[in-house]
Amino acid sequence: MEGSQKIDYRLMSPYVRYVHEVEIAAGARTPDRHIYDYEFIFVVSGEGRLRLGERVHEMKGGDLFYIRPHLSNAMEVSGARPMDCFAVHFDFMYLGEGHEFSPYAVYLGQGLDEGVGRLRERPSVEPSEMDIPEAIAVSDVKGFYEAFKQLNSYFRRDGIGARLQLKSAMLRLLSLVYEELMTREGVRIGHPQADTVLEAIQYMEAHYAERIDAALLAARARFTPKYFGTLFKQATGTTISSYLLRLRIERAKQLLAQRKLSVEEIGARVGIGDIYYFSKLFKKSEGMSPSRYAASVAWPSV
Repeated sequence: MEGSQKIDYRLMSPYVRYVHEVEIAAGARTPDRHIYDYEFIFVVSGEGRLRLGERVHEMKGGDLFYIRPHLSNAMEVSGARPMDCFAVHFDFMYLGEGHEFSPYAVYLGQGLDEGVGRLRERPSVEPSEMDIPEAIAVSDVKGFYEAFKQLNSYFRRDGIGARLQLKSAMLRLLSLVYEELMTREGVRIGHPQADTVLEAIQYMEAHYAERIDAALLAARARFTPKYFGTLFKQATGTTISSYLLRLRIERAKQLLAQRKLSVEEIGARVGIGDIYYFSKLFKKSEGMSPSRYAASVAWPSV
């Protein structure tokens, strides 16, 4: 299956299929394989090489590798020491019973054949806000080690409570990945125009209640609107209008929680003067009307 479906991060509810920590002997080479879900491999110690399709990545302690579905891959250990690593197989959301499979049967060769043809048709779903590279030399090695260790521990427990803890631990791991890749404002670290996009975001944060569009921000950066819009989406994973709307909705939520202004006044404060349009946008974003949101976050006086 080619490509992947992109979803909003708010729809992300990771389903963990398999977690293990494994020590691979020095000089060992894994057989070529295909996987049908997503996989993170975190190297604790040792050195080696990972082939993903036609690309080869060097592996060492503190490296994180991201393997997408339907991609041929193989790993070999170099040097005199074994390689210690964690691996987790997962989907970013549960795809339903029709797309479920046993990792023991498919990846470990145990049990009945799952039907390769069916697995090749599994959809690939990824969050639109996270363009994860195949290899990351992580800065927070301790944090990643603890996250994988926790995942491994929860995976070996039984019961719904443990499954929920496993989901929570996977979200924690994904948040660590996001922090390795993105600034606080949601700009990709290392993007060649990161500073330009950050300046535009800072302007939006300071002037979100005013009229702002791609033409204005592009003129400030001395680019054409079309080029700047493309650049902004490459750096943030979202459009200028979507980013600005998110800023306005977040500010509106803060004002609604204070319960000092009317919905109409709050809409005007965040740059959306039409109360009906503001309510429509708010409900689409948060799943409820502004007034209902205000009631849901109100605390009784004590």
